[in-house]
Amino acid sequence: MSDLTNEIKTTRKKIGISGSDERIADLSKLTPFQQSLRLATLREFQAKKIKKYVKKQVTQLNTKRKIAEEIKFLFDEHGQPSANMPIEDVVEERKQIENQIRWFEAITIELRNRLIKIKEIEDYALDLIGQERSDS
Repeated sequence: MSDLTNEIKTTRKKIGISGSDERIADLSKLTPFQQSLRLATLREFQAKKIKKYVKKQVTQLNTKRKIAEEIKFLFDEHGQPSANMPIEDVVEERKQIENQIRWFEAITIELRNRLIKIKEIEDYALDLIGQERSDS
């Protein structure tokens, strides 16, 4: 399998200038618009990579914290399980958590819709900038 991978890597024709290191490619061959697009793409890629890592770490921390907070009601002030906890309290807590989950899902959907609109506006603005540069 690794022989096939090495063969593909060595025989594959490059389709364009790439790499984040300025020494790798001769960027003078690119137009200013292409250079700005390349730089924007590299920044976006790096930002997404960092965002994904941070999101994963924050999610893990928040999940552990929320679990600890949500099960805290099952224990007394000394950390021992309650001897006579009524099942109604447990059911009520479960219903509250389910409602919170639905609420967060609704907020997430709304934020995604806003993000899509903002990206469309951003793309349109970048297209206009590109047209202005190519006209002048």
